[in-house]
Amino acid sequence: MVIKLGGSAITHKDVPMSPNMPLIEQIAQEFSSSWNGRRVLLVHGGGSFGHHAAMKYIDGSGKILDPRGMAEIRHAMHRLTSLLAEAFLGRGVPFFAVDPSACFLCEEEEGGGFKIKPFLRPVELVLEAGLLPSLGGDIVISTMGRGRILSGDTIARMLALASSARLLAFGTDVDGYLEGGVPLRKVGRNSLQGIVAGAKGRSNDVTGGMAGKLMEISEYFSSGGGRVLIFNASRPGNVARLLLGEEVEGTYIE
Repeated sequence: MVIKLGGSAITHKDVPMSPNMPLIEQIAQEFSSSWNGRRVLLVHGGGSFGHHAAMKYIDGSGKILDPRGMAEIRHAMHRLTSLLAEAFLGRGVPFFAVDPSACFLCEEEEGGGFKIKPFLRPVELVLEAGLLPSLGGDIVISTMGRGRILSGDTIARMLALASSARLLAFGTDVDGYLEGGVPLRKVGRNSLQGIVAGAKGRSNDVTGGMAGKLMEISEYFSSGGGRVLIFNASRPGNVARLLLGEEVEGTYIE
């Protein structure tokens, strides 16, 4: 199972460098009580850490050209990862951070396009050692020396595909995908394109908010991916139920 904790949940996204420590501690406690060494890959977004730093340097095409900007974004994500690690380790969970900037390569293409190429053997080794691998949204350096944002949603999609995950779960600060303020309980993959077209991202989210998430899910299905869940990670007990293999209130897409 791949669980992605959204930056909107684990940070206060409108306040720069502001973690939601009560929720981070709650999720760490739920992992402590319910994880039990299961094969889980954890991913987290950048929230008010990575996004705040990136907004200062990113250009209209998604590139970051300033070396200082690349370094600042990497440092901001390290700070958030350290807070997560302290919470999980403090409850006996062997949280092991894997830097995406060290195992994903951005290959620039002629015409301005690019491809993200993963090297996931380090993640496999962490799993095999009985640890909980955790990867955060990050900046990756391209083959032309530029920086590109690699979102936690993209990382989660690629990890789920590579591991043939039985479930790809996106933990957010809402109760699923909302229409008219009401969460949809089930969405068929055939109706996903229409939903993607109508979704809008947040203005302070360099990776597209819910719209970006839905686009990643659409790409996941087109590449052969399986079941997806969008759920509220801030509701007490939701992460624990997920780890125990129970159904969680949210939007299932399959």
